[in-house]
Amino acid sequence: MKKNNNYPHEYRLPVPQEYIRSIKNPHFDHISIIHAYIQAKDLPTGRIPDKINPRSHEAMKMKSKVPQAIEGTMTDDPEYFHLLNRGCLILAKKAWYDNKEKVLHFIIQSDDEHGMVDGATTDRVLEELKKQVSNADFSTLTDEEIPECFKEAYVHLEIIAGDIDGELRIKLADARNTSLQVKEFSLEDLKDNFKWLKVVMEKSELRGRIRYRENEPAPVDVRTVLALLTLFHPNWSTKGSDPIIAYTGKGAILDRYKDKDWSAGYEKLSSVVIDILKLYDYIHVNFQAQYQKAFGDGSKLGRKREVRYIKPERPAKELSITNSETRYVLPDGWLYPLLGAFRVLIDGATTGKAKWIVDPFDFFDKFGAHLVPTIVETSLELGSNPNAVGKSKRVWEALRDKVENRLFHLQQTQQVIR
Repeated sequence: MKKNNNYPHEYRLPVPQEYIRSIKNPHFDHISIIHAYIQAKDLPTGRIPDKINPRSHEAMKMKSKVPQAIEGTMTDDPEYFHLLNRGCLILAKKAWYDNKEKVLHFIIQSDDEHGMVDGATTDRVLEELKKQVSNADFSTLTDEEIPECFKEAYVHLEIIAGDIDGELRIKLADARNTSLQVKEFSLEDLKDNFKWLKVVMEKSELRGRIRYRENEPAPVDVRTVLALLTLFHPNWSTKGSDPIIAYTGKGAILDRYKDKDWSAGYEKLSSVVIDILKLYDYIHVNFQAQYQKAFGDGSKLGRKREVRYIKPERPAKELSITNSETRYVLPDGWLYPLLGAFRVLIDGATTGKAKWIVDPFDFFDKFGAHLVPTIVETSLELGSNPNAVGKSKRVWEALRDKVENRLFHLQQTQQVIR
């Protein structure tokens, strides 16, 4: 793929008005959906980032079965291409259609959050076919220089735009990428890159909960585990910044895990891995109790737009990691900044074995009511948008400062937790 490090970037594609539709999302007002048929010649092949795609297409074998089938349809039956090929799914920050100019616009804010989630193989095949015609950009060619198949063939684009959280990005990537069998995290497992994590997990009460390969029955994707560990990575203490990327860049978390400057730091957390995973669920389950402490016994967390409340007559939500149950289902945009603030309770991660300075579970029981209002009140200020909360630098900094202040007070007064 041609590298484009200049983000945000706006793409503009010509589309006849009769070949495009905008659809209202039935559940989320902050997410829009556009379906369009564009001529194959107008697809900016190789220029839409696919970093959030679960597979690498940099060294795709053009002679394998799937690319050959796509090429065959393109060259032999271009008029059927949009029917026989499922097209491309793109996640964007914003997308709209200019009715006057007949142009589809979409904005890629960053390649960590946006880009081509599905259809990258189609994109690469068309790119290679274009190169066989000319190395020049197709938009610079005359109509006579463009092969008829590129003018006859249409590609289906589906663009999902808006505030899309990291968990939804992973789910979309997994759900749409079913044609090719081995996903990247499966390959990492085959290379034994999760060996240390497996050892830790299998010695704990959470054994059998983590899915390291595609189609394994375990309920928790290893990328979710790595995202939670990224919140506590020792590099953040030296960088002086907050691990917002753990929330916004879940789809690219394997790239960070494989990076030589980061990989060793994950393993240094082996002594606290189980606690971190359990704490994620513990905060979720006990958030409501701390909410009532903060706002009063009559306060109703279940009435918040960001929270899905499950009524008593229905089964409670069972959390994937610990099987704990809750009737107040919270978004990761709330949970990640709150959990991430607890990294200041860890000592020794920069030099050796990580250990807790104080018990994190008792710390939340004691001080959770001082932390929860930061999440809830900021969420209200941001239009009850949990994704905006998860991306807010102000929220991450405020929560970290509050945990640091409470820890300092404990140490100064020599209070002991558990």
